[in-house]
Amino acid sequence: MAKRLKFTTSKFQKQCSSKSEDDACLPDQISELPDEILTNILSLLTLREAVRTSVVSRRWKNLWTFTTGSLDFDFGSNILSQIRDCMQFEILNQERATYISRVNKILNSHQGATIDEFRVKFDLELSARSDIDSWINFALRKRVKRLQLNLAQVEINLGNCYPFLAEAPSSRLSSNYNNISCLTSLDLNNVDVTGQVLKYLLSNCPLLEFVRILSSPGLVFIRIVDPLPKLKHLEVVHCHGLEDLDISCAPNLKTLKYSGSRQTRLRFSNVPNLVNVSIGGYYCGRMVRRFNRLPIALSQIEKLELILSTEMLPKFPKLFPKLKNVKQLDLQCYAIGAYSILSCASVIEACPKLYRLTMRLDWLPLPNDEQLVVQPTKKYRMKNKCLKVVELKKFCGSGTYVELATYLLSSAPFVEKIIADTRNSYVLGSIYCLFNVENVAAKECVRRLATQYSPTADLVIY
Repeated sequence: MAKRLKFTTSKFQKQCSSKSEDDACLPDQISELPDEILTNILSLLTLREAVRTSVVSRRWKNLWTFTTGSLDFDFGSNILSQIRDCMQFEILNQERATYISRVNKILNSHQGATIDEFRVKFDLELSARSDIDSWINFALRKRVKRLQLNLAQVEINLGNCYPFLAEAPSSRLSSNYNNISCLTSLDLNNVDVTGQVLKYLLSNCPLLEFVRILSSPGLVFIRIVDPLPKLKHLEVVHCHGLEDLDISCAPNLKTLKYSGSRQTRLRFSNVPNLVNVSIGGYYCGRMVRRFNRLPIALSQIEKLELILSTEMLPKFPKLFPKLKNVKQLDLQCYAIGAYSILSCASVIEACPKLYRLTMRLDWLPLPNDEQLVVQPTKKYRMKNKCLKVVELKKFCGSGTYVELATYLLSSAPFVEKIIADTRNSYVLGSIYCLFNVENVAAKECVRRLATQYSPTADLVIY
């Protein structure tokens, strides 16, 4: 990874201003380099760092405008967090105008022939369409490789999303679309992209390796029919209108993440390298009951992530289809009150080669909850001899979590490492997340469980 340069002009000036006649000023060797080399160096910096070099000297003033690296406009996240936390929505329009003005100013100054990455991250709505259109045209004109639009809203209004390349499938007037074939990564969040637009993109971007689409209300179908030999990662999350996800020619696809409607139809063919699968949302509730109908060979999967909610757990199958090659399993559960989540243990027992297990429980306790009584005498069907690493995220020491942790450790006699994260143990938004009242108790609980069931394992607690 390239090292970032640090300019120490203040130390240099002190050396040059020395009163001693014997001390000579050190030569500015960096500034003696040709402009082409300097702009290549600046292209390795972040946008903020590159712009700051303009104060070094008169020669450096405009060098950053020729950079070809990343134009990352993520300088409003702190402001949005303050607006969200303090409910100051009335100043949002003013901050939007400020953000748009800053982006336009930088783009008007940029003179580089190409850019590797173009990234926008701010709460922007349909009213900013003309500006966003011009930004995308700018990025395509510069033959951008990685394009990210994260327009996630402080106040969710999916009916007011920016329509991405709405005219692309039918318009051939813009020469910028000729450069769309340079894309290797496309990341859209809270952007309205239709199936027709996505089909156009996938058909004209043979170099795509990474595609992620989050919260797109107008997306009804995704069909990958034309060969995409480079595609390695596909992620579709919270696109609740999606009806069809059809992948028929992605021979190098390795990672698939889908979370959405239970009505979505997934169809895969010619995906021999798909080894990492993540399923969440209502679709996960549908698939766990008939996992053997998942349209890929279960023997392919090496890493599996399931994101479960409380209502799914009672319907969890007692016998899960065999996942004979799964080596890493991530389970994320949303649980409310004193509710047992031990039913998800069947998927753990279905992974005989499991090496690493990560468990995360987003738990919301309810008033007057009775503590779940842990059953230490429960007989488990099997011992997992391959499980070496157990990670417990958001461990709060509740009966719900302790019951599952007891099962995990007692059924894995050869665990070598236990990682327990007791930070932020409650569901975000609950009153309990304001107070870390169980942090100390949770740490002590983990120590007690580790001592009882895995006394020789390395224990790491946060």
